Amino acid sequence: MLAPAVAHAQACCAGSSALTPGRLAMHEDFLAGATVRGGVAFGSTDGRGHYATNADGSRELDFEQDVFGAARILHRGQLALLVPFVETHRATRTSGAETGGGIGDVNVAARWDFLTAGESSVVPGIGLLAGLTMPTGRPPEDADTRLATGATGIGAFQVNGGLALEQSFGPWLVNLTGVVAKRTARTVGDLHSTLGTQLTLLAGVVYVFPNDVSLAGIVSYSYEGDATVSGQNASDSGRRLLRTSAAFALPLGDRLRLQGSLFFDPPVVHVDQNQLTTVGATFGVIVSWS
Repeated sequence: MLAPAVAHAQACCAGSSALTPGRLAMHEDFLAGATVRGGVAFGSTDGRGHYATNADGSRELDFEQDVFGAARILHRGQLALLVPFVETHRATRTSGAETGGGIGDVNVAARWDFLTAGESSVVPGIGLLAGLTMPTGRPPEDADTRLATGATGIGAFQVNGGLALEQSFGPWLVNLTGVVAKRTARTVGDLHSTLGTQLTLLAGVVYVFPNDVSLAGIVSYSYEGDATVSGQNASDSGRRLLRTSAAFALPLGDRLRLQGSLFFDPPVVHVDQNQLTTVGATFGVIVSWS
């Protein structure tokens, strides 16, 4: 008692924000924030999972700004709203360069924590996740630019459901999250199509320093089955993406914190499919109230 060890912050409080920026810590009742993201596509994978670097004279830059807020409900619940703004710059040797963008697909999400990390030394924290993404963005067929840079949404509703498990071990927080997404059907011209079911798995490890600064390493993998077009399976139309990230959360007082991350999509043959491979960064500011 006369010479106590260094007291690290509770990992479940300070560490969770490094993994999920819009999530309330246990002592917070409301938050509002904004993030910016930029990425450079350095290659892509095709429908067979083969990787290729960008062709000479072609490039793509992707940008996004998100405005979001969250509120606590009945102590263990959270309700959040996110409004994205999306911009794309794309160029090819034959078609030149163009930039387009606009509001993206707005998302509402809910979380209920039956048990939080650290409440039990045996059972991890258990969080139930649910969400709805609405087609408020511009779908590809309505893009008013030659290279479709004006597209900002998928043109369908998306329903999400998931489960998050996490546990703290001293200054460490370990998280495993799985989310399943299903999109509604849509009709473009004479084609009636439905995107395949999407499964996303995320694993993260966070270390929280005594001053509440937290650093996280995150690996996520998204798998989407083949689409259905006019009642037929569209072979090799599914999408897969492996992403690695390093993130941080830096508190500036009790109410304000900065967050950011670096992300990289490793071009692994037959692991990714029909996706751009990208490297980029995010940065955000969040204000909270208790």
